[in-house]
Amino acid sequence: LNRISPLTLSSFEDFSLLYYSDVSVNGERSDREQMRNIYDFCRRYADNFKKDSGNLFFTGATGLGKTHLSLAIAAEAINKGFGVVYGTAQTFALSLDLLNDCDLLIIDDLGMEISSSYITATIYNVIDTRITLKKPTIISTNLSMQELEKRYNERFTSRIIGFYDRLIFRGKDIRMKKKLNPQNKQN
Repeated sequence: LNRISPLTLSSFEDFSLLYYSDVSVNGERSDREQMRNIYDFCRRYADNFKKDSGNLFFTGATGLGKTHLSLAIAAEAINKGFGVVYGTAQTFALSLDLLNDCDLLIIDDLGMEISSSYITATIYNVIDTRITLKKPTIISTNLSMQELEKRYNERFTSRIIGFYDRLIFRGKDIRMKKKLNPQNKQN
């Protein structure tokens, strides 16, 4: 995992909520409040992680912390002795046995892979097999549910809706904010 991911840069301790707006609009919770709820949910998930933990589906625009929180969960799972596989859907199409055997699978940037019927079928098969085996999977994507259905199919999105806890990330691109204001590193 360390060789292909920025795991050393991703922990719960260095996830900052200060990059998210604390302004409520039209009575909805602020981006910071939404992200605090997601952070707390992910922290509990990592603290209680076991081989039959549920699945998570992270959705939201680029740069909002989906990969960061996925890798923070991965670090906690590894610290507990679980095997974790991390990568993009494109790289996963090449090694199916590894994907079905690991304790936690993280699919980052779903929808950014080159589209083909083989890749789509492979991704569906991995997700469906892991659901059947009751093995936890975390998926992150920048696509909406409608965009996922258009890119894959209704059967695919039905699996996501039925078997994943969906966490909707909100806010502005954190990477850009960190470049412009690097001192905001506290929760």
